[in-house]
Amino acid sequence: MLPAAAARRRGLDARGLRHAVAGGQLVRVSRGAYVDAQSWAGADARGRHLLRMAAAATRLDLPVFSHHSAAAAHRLPVLGSWPEKVHVTAPCATGGRSQLDVVRHCTADVVATADVAGLVVTNLARTVVDLARTQSMSCGLVAADAALHSGAVVLADLLAEADQVHSPRGARRMRRVLAHASPHAESPGESFGRARFLELGVAQPELQHEVVVGRRRYRVDYWWPQLGLVGEFDGRLKYLVDGLADDRRALEDRVWAEKRREDDLRAAGLRVIRFVWADWLDESTLVPKLVAVGLLPSRRSAGAVLGYAAR
Repeated sequence: MLPAAAARRRGLDARGLRHAVAGGQLVRVSRGAYVDAQSWAGADARGRHLLRMAAAATRLDLPVFSHHSAAAAHRLPVLGSWPEKVHVTAPCATGGRSQLDVVRHCTADVVATADVAGLVVTNLARTVVDLARTQSMSCGLVAADAALHSGAVVLADLLAEADQVHSPRGARRMRRVLAHASPHAESPGESFGRARFLELGVAQPELQHEVVVGRRRYRVDYWWPQLGLVGEFDGRLKYLVDGLADDRRALEDRVWAEKRREDDLRAAGLRVIRFVWADWLDESTLVPKLVAVGLLPSRRSAGAVLGYAAR
């Protein structure tokens, strides 16, 4: 990161910085902060958000990064794109306001922090709680599941942090997220799907259930025992051989194993329903699939389900 003040010490005045940006050597990350173009080009969306945080830290007074920005530092998944604005949390008594590239959150709580790669951020539990309070149910559950799955926090940590939040904003949604958060969800897509089930009134499945078929064991994403129904997200393979994952097998072997896996599950009398990302995003396709396997009553139209979810 190259703050404008440091650039001047190297002999680059405002004109020199403009020429370096125009010539493709530097990228202006935020007001008064630059990064070399190669570093910017090589960073993914999360990495670019971290660079924006580092840029903001050069001019803000002891910032505590929070919400999406803390999620980026903790490597928590978020739904949608990483925001171009960075998020900070500060005591209400300090005053201040949001800026063009900084969203400021005011709090009267004592905020627990952590140092991640030289940046001060809200700790993992507080970050999950903040996202659960201020974002959608889906976003909150994705973050909470990922934090629990990492093993860095347990549910008691999240509940204890939630008790430290005195603002009523999003409290009901936060409590609902924490009531359903699970360490067993293994991907953001699985968590997103569980949030959709909650929003639509679908019974929550068991996660990562192991089904034994003969001498084979299959670990499935979703399991509704009362319906004898297996749910799989995005065709991800969970075939196990002697307890070892098959992630190094050739693609054609994996495809064949997946076909045999589904054939075995069906031969054992189980039903299988598959979901992809598009299903979570489009209720006009998701609702009929759920109705078809008995997870929603057939009399409920997509419109009725939409009305339910909005309440």
